[in-house]
Formats: sequence, C-alpha cells, structure tokens
Amino acid sequence: MMSVLSLAMYRSMSTCMKARATAYSAVEPVRASTIAFELIGHDLESVLPPSGLLAGPFYGLRQNGPSGNADAMQFCSIGSDGVNPRLPTHEGIRQIELYLRTDVTPAVLVRRITRNLLSQRAEEPEEEILCRGVRSLTVYYFDGMSWQDEWDSTVMEDVLPMAVRMELEMEDGGPVYLGRPRSRIVRVIPLACARLPPSVTGEDQTGTGTSNTGGTGATGGTGGTGGTGGSSGGRSTSGGGAGGGGRTR
Repeated sequence: MMSVLSLAMYRSMSTCMKARATAYSAVEPVRASTIAFELIGHDLESVLPPSGLLAGPFYGLRQNGPSGNADAMQFCSIGSDGVNPRLPTHEGIRQIELYLRTDVTPAVLVRRITRNLLSQRAEEPEEEILCRGVRSLTVYYFDGMSWQDEWDSTVMEDVLPMAVRMELEMEDGGPVYLGRPRSRIVRVIPLACARLPPSVTGEDQTGTGTSNTGGTGATGGTGGTGGTGGSSGGRSTSGGGAGGGGRTR
C-alpha cells in the first residue's frame, strides 16, 4: 500500500515539475525582452539632437539576419550607470550602439557603450548582453507622416525621428507545439528631442515673410514767410522810467 502511495505521489510531483518548467520556458523570453525594452526605452527617451556639442548623428540601419531582420542603431544619449558615482564617466553623454549578434546561436541583443567621448584615442566600448534567444530585431522610424525602414540624420536635416518602433521576435525555450506562435514583442518609444525638419516647418526661410515698407508721407508745404513788421519801434528808455519828456520848471 505504501509503495502504491509513494508511486502516485512521485508521479504527481513529476507532473507538477514538468508543468512548472514548461510555464517558465514560455514566460522567460517575454520577461527577458520586457526588461531589455525598459532599458532601451530609457536610452531612446534621452537621445540628444544630432547637432550640438558632444552629440553625434542618429543612425538606424536595416540588416538581414539568418532568421529575419537584424537591425542596428547608433546614437548619443544622456544616462547614468548607478554603479560607482566616484568615476568621472559615471553619468553624462555617452554613445550607444544597439545591434543583434548573429555569430552565436541563438542570437543575442547587445548594447555597446562608449562613455568617454573626449578621449584622444579610440576606446573599446563596453559590451552588455541585454537579451538572449532573439530570433529577429526589426526597427521602424516615424518621420511625422510615415514609418521609415532606416534613418540617417546627416542626410535628413539633422533631426531625430519622432518615434521608434521596435519589434523583437524571440526563440521559444520549449518545443513549438499545436501551432503556438513564437513570442513577438512590440514597443513604440517617443523621442523627447525630436522635431519636424526645417523644410516642413518653414524655418529655413528668412522670417515669416517680408513686411511691406510703410509709404512715405507727403512732405508738408512750406508755410508762407510772415510779413515784415512795420517800422522799428522806438528805442526803449534807459534805466528807471524818467518823468515826462518836458523840463521841470
């Protein structure tokens, strides 16, 4: 009797552990991609305008990978590491690269950071793996009217895209069964420093229009010369008023 109960309990526990492992493998890709998107969202929301001191261009490149798109981005952003506040590069402007490494299987989403932009020699960026088991990465850029596949601020009037749409397709941890689709996460991130190109807003034109020059008023006529008064008045008497003109007797 005890052996039968032990076998039943073992089978029940085995079933529970398998169910737990299956659920974990299904949730883990979504969980990992969500954490990665949170970090990328902070980077993109703090992107600086492409023109300015220590601010580089914004590049978005469409690339092909073994299982789909493997897009890449490069931009300058303001951020903080929160690790060692005593370091001079702890916070400030840094150059960030986001791309998909396809030389490993499965591919991984990588973030490369160059913190010291004033260095006289090229420094090796620090590489950080944000998410593993990525099948494809597709990025679109909104210019205010439509979504573009690529972005190059150097040929787009030095402006940022209004928003960035990222689509991440994950490799499922467990076997695909019953036609279950692969995990696909989509995130749209607005850029705070984005603006429309000057050619659209009209800022490249001088002013808002040339105002008309006010008409010159008519020159007032010259007044007539006043007539010359009559004969000169008599001379005034000197000093205190003298008595009448006659002599005193």
